[in-house]
Amino acid sequence: MKHFVITIGREFGCNAREIGRQLASRLGVKFYDKELVDLASEKLGLESTEAAKGFFHPRASDPLAEEFGYGVSRSYFNARAVDAQAYVIRKIANSESCVMLGRCSDYFLQEFGTTLNAFVYAPLPYRIQHISEAYDLTPGEAEKMIKKIDKQRHKYYKYVTGKNRGDRHGRNIMIDVEMFGVEGAVDLIYSAVQQKFGE
Repeated sequence: MKHFVITIGREFGCNAREIGRQLASRLGVKFYDKELVDLASEKLGLESTEAAKGFFHPRASDPLAEEFGYGVSRSYFNARAVDAQAYVIRKIANSESCVMLGRCSDYFLQEFGTTLNAFVYAPLPYRIQHISEAYDLTPGEAEKMIKKIDKQRHKYYKYVTGKNRGDRHGRNIMIDVEMFGVEGAVDLIYSAVQQKFGE
């Protein structure tokens, strides 16, 4: 199979991380998620986890910081952090086939040539149920978390790319996880990879 990178964008609560893990395992390549932030912090010369946290989550009073979300807590990213993340994503893409989750990887690799960009989504009730079970929350608490994190991630994606996170343009395949399930989503993306990059 040719050299390739699969990027997966997602709505929060679609179990995209598990889709990415299973897909990478099936393809026999590495799966990158939070590791992209860790590698970006290394690029910036931050040796410890706490140092990385301090850079990627600077004080709100930092005039260069913007509030975004990549998880369940408030986050602040500045332009230097975004540039470091872009550098790491492009370096990995040039060196190995892999699956990358989020982090605007589809945008940073838009001129790479051998990428397949997937986006997974699901109706809100499905996501509420998944997040309720995953985090042991009430449906109301889960819905509040989903809306907050989706809003933060959209703001981050818009800041970096100038586009809406769920825009079909730039996506090669979009999958409703409620309809197909995790394994079905993996099957669909795997089939697309075979069609686009297989010998």
